[in-house]
Amino acid sequence: MEREYKWKLTAVPVQALAAYLHEYPVRLSQDTVHMAAVYYDTPDGHVYRNGCALRIRRENDRSVCCLKRTIKKEGAQALREEYETEAATVQEGLLRLAESGAPRELCIFLSAQPMQELARTEFIRNWYLIENRDSVPFTAEFAVDVGALGISGHMEAFEELELELKSGDAGAFQAFAAELEQRFSLIPQPASKLARAIAVSGKEQTK
Repeated sequence: MEREYKWKLTAVPVQALAAYLHEYPVRLSQDTVHMAAVYYDTPDGHVYRNGCALRIRRENDRSVCCLKRTIKKEGAQALREEYETEAATVQEGLLRLAESGAPRELCIFLSAQPMQELARTEFIRNWYLIENRDSVPFTAEFAVDVGALGISGHMEAFEELELELKSGDAGAFQAFAAELEQRFSLIPQPASKLARAIAVSGKEQTK
């Protein structure tokens, strides 16, 4: 289960958050990753109509197939089922996911359907894994994403901040996220990258 918060990025919070992360007591690791994802759906929109997202994403030299299903969204927070496996194609990935805990019937059904590009994203992610060692500990990943989204031939720039729970207590994590949002006046970004990319593609098609 994926539990994350997503906020819009502006210059002032970025500068303040950078200083905050630099001084954070326990930073376990950090890295920069180039990500390029293509989202797929059937011609009749079966994936998206069922509240899911299906993508192949390159993470530097690694190719990953991911299936997500949104369970709940509230403000900056989203709760999703998330399944992923290394794969070069959607069909290969769906068959592997069917054997590793993802909804089997859905994966098998989709693996036999024709697929077409729904949207795409390209961005640089700078991430930081932190550990909160208070009375109720947890680990979380900060990620600053800067890039573009849309469809091939028409992309629009975006910037955002994500905070994702990796392990530990969900309640403590939620309280931490709420404190960050208030402290740095963060603006929730309720729409996923996919939803915004589809909106960009829709604007292009109506021109």
